[in-house]
Amino acid sequence: MLYLDNAATSRFKPKTVIDCINADLRRSANSGRSGHRDAIDASMKIENCRQYLKQAMHADDGCEVIFTKNCTEALNLAIFGAVKGGEKVLTTTNEHNSVLRPLYECERRNLISLTVLDTKGIKADLKLFKEAAKNKDIIVVSGACNVTGATLNTEEVGKIAKENGAILIVDGAQSVPLIDTDISGFGINMLACPGHKGLHGVQGTGFLITDGKTDIKPLLYGGTGTFSSSVYQPPQLPDAYEAGTLFAGGIAALHQGAKWSFEHLDSTRKKYNQLSQTALYNLKSIGCTLYSDETVTGVIAFNLKNTDSAYIAELLNDNGIAVRSGLHCAPLVHKALGTTEQGAVRISLGVETTAKDILYFSNVMESIARKIYADA
Repeated sequence: MLYLDNAATSRFKPKTVIDCINADLRRSANSGRSGHRDAIDASMKIENCRQYLKQAMHADDGCEVIFTKNCTEALNLAIFGAVKGGEKVLTTTNEHNSVLRPLYECERRNLISLTVLDTKGIKADLKLFKEAAKNKDIIVVSGACNVTGATLNTEEVGKIAKENGAILIVDGAQSVPLIDTDISGFGINMLACPGHKGLHGVQGTGFLITDGKTDIKPLLYGGTGTFSSSVYQPPQLPDAYEAGTLFAGGIAALHQGAKWSFEHLDSTRKKYNQLSQTALYNLKSIGCTLYSDETVTGVIAFNLKNTDSAYIAELLNDNGIAVRSGLHCAPLVHKALGTTEQGAVRISLGVETTAKDILYFSNVMESIARKIYADA
């Protein structure tokens, strides 16, 4: 199978990642719950990952890493945690439902006043963004759109947030580590990220990096292994937000996956840029409608005439190519693109994708196009 669905989850895992999972299965222990050697070792692996993520994304000493089971949980913690009631919130139509659904739920509960900036499915106009951000209390945006790959200059958005005294929450699901992220330098208050995408860890892991100053309420309550004499959730970071047993093996694997990803970042960026340009050119040459024009994330969305995107994905699957079709959990993007009924086909490159792979994909798409045109 030619796997071109890496925006959903990366298929390549460094050997060190696999080794961490194997080691955890052989010698499982509950971090922070016992004083024996293996439990302490699990705790140390978790702490080492915290420190690495802070260093890799330029978070200063006051910042804290909170581990979650995925990026969705991290975003829910950030949004529901930051909303106290009465806030004016800004987001964009480029967002995933992991951002939209918590915000729309807060609006339904009459907790916030929500403004959604229409980006037309492309990169947000910073002049329009700056105007929309006036007097806002919270700004929630993604570093890159999961449908089109459209990026956002989070450094400039950070300046806009600071001008307005707004809390800035960034969804890094598609942007980390491909787009430079300087948490403290850019003025990001909270960054949510999955472990299983660009960082090449495993599913079931994610994290929220917070500046340590923004007051957020816990999302979950329960055992933390600390302050066990109290029936109330401890206020200390990160304990207050990590109720229940952490996936120690997965977090150790995330540490190794993140290290590999940052060490190979330059070559990955170069590959994605080159292969994306080739794919875009080939798709355009056979008459596809393209919704992507940026190459940094390796994400390309397209359609072929008025053909249902699921049918195209099915034909690709029959030829051994894995892609994603439909609405990609981002309804406002598709509304902006006019593809709510048709959806869109999305390919997303991985570090193992080759020029030969893109050539095979392009040849298959050309055959599909001939079939579609002949049947029309």
